[in-house]
Amino acid sequence: MYGEVTLSEVLDARENRVKIQREIIEKYKSTLISLTLNIPGGLKVYPLSIKTYNEAISLITKHLKRHHINIIYQTDKKEKTGYEGFFVVEGNPLRIKKLMVDIENSCGLGRIFDIDVLDNSGNKVSRSELNIAERSCLICNDNGHACSRSRRHEAEELQRKVIEIMEDYFNNQFAKKCAEYACRALLYEVCITPKPGLVDRNNNGSHKDMDMFTFIDSASVLTTYFGDLILSGIKYHDEKPEILFEKIRYLGMLAEDDMFFITNNVNTHKGIIFSLGVICASLGYLYKNEKDINTDNILKISKLMTSEIDDDFKEITKENAKTYGEKLYTSYGITGIRGEAAGGFPSVKIHGLPILKKLIKKGYSLNEAGALTLLNLIANVKDTNIIARSNIELLEGIQFRIQNLIDKKGIENISNDEIIDLDNQFIKMNISPGGCADLLAITLMLYFLESLT
Repeated sequence: MYGEVTLSEVLDARENRVKIQREIIEKYKSTLISLTLNIPGGLKVYPLSIKTYNEAISLITKHLKRHHINIIYQTDKKEKTGYEGFFVVEGNPLRIKKLMVDIENSCGLGRIFDIDVLDNSGNKVSRSELNIAERSCLICNDNGHACSRSRRHEAEELQRKVIEIMEDYFNNQFAKKCAEYACRALLYEVCITPKPGLVDRNNNGSHKDMDMFTFIDSASVLTTYFGDLILSGIKYHDEKPEILFEKIRYLGMLAEDDMFFITNNVNTHKGIIFSLGVICASLGYLYKNEKDINTDNILKISKLMTSEIDDDFKEITKENAKTYGEKLYTSYGITGIRGEAAGGFPSVKIHGLPILKKLIKKGYSLNEAGALTLLNLIANVKDTNIIARSNIELLEGIQFRIQNLIDKKGIENISNDEIIDLDNQFIKMNISPGGCADLLAITLMLYFLESLT
């Protein structure tokens, strides 16, 4: 089906299209929508153009349904001269043309779409009949027909522009969808209730400087950055993953700036900006390299991106340790979220996602499954936030108690009241498992992403 086409084949296809249009109109005596793509050059059919064609079909179908336009008949013609779509619809041809112009003018791919509308006599409805300006040139924005007649632009230039439009559209579409999943993960994490020591719908946990609205504010400004991080993964897809990590670090700093601004200097999401930032960049990297978007691949690229972080700990001693995280490492060998990332988020892979999926499969709501998954994470993760508010001995004691409860009853049989009791104890001790909350958000993100496959 792929392959270069000759001018003669293009002209034959055009004549054949007119013939098909005439036959369809004669049979159905109704308005006809005829779709083709403006693909310059001899190669008309290739994976990206097919994807664009399918998107056009989807957009037309949805727009007709949105306006309650009945589709009487639909068919495709798929040849190497280009894919063509035909819709027979009920409705005034002028109204239908206006709807199709909406798509051509407003969609990012619209300039590539050529959506003709013919009345039941076979007459093509023009834009001028609706007092709508003719389409502009892809390159210079002058009148498209004038540029085409004068051959002002080389075919190669037009081909590059068309490919650029298609790639930008699908890259941004992918980034937008995944950034929405990241935002949902943050919002679901804070909404899951009850959560020991953490902000949820019942209370503010062990936090006096933040509430649910603080988290909502923070998540709202971070969504754009998650999309930018995905696009960075796409942009630098031909670099080594560790180079990609260096490329995105400044974006993470900008995200932190906006987070602190919107929250009045409250640290709601600094850890998750790092963690989900790495995962988002991994998503773009995988997408552009046409690799499967699945948990194993995402965590593999995340690990490769951050593998050199492990080297940061090799030079740290008790004498030169400065940050709290460095002191934890020299005292207990705890590497925190940096170690999680450098290891490919093993806590999420082992103690987070499998538990969440198992519980949901058993019929638990996402809220119930999320609350229980958090307990499992607390029992198995050396949460530096808890240590920072107390000491490692208290953390180990808490982990022992929760693990004993899980072993005794089974994770799925722990009641809401028992979690609330833990919440009250955590608040009394002024401890908060913020590191595990971040891991829960990552778990949710990966769970949402499974819907892409």
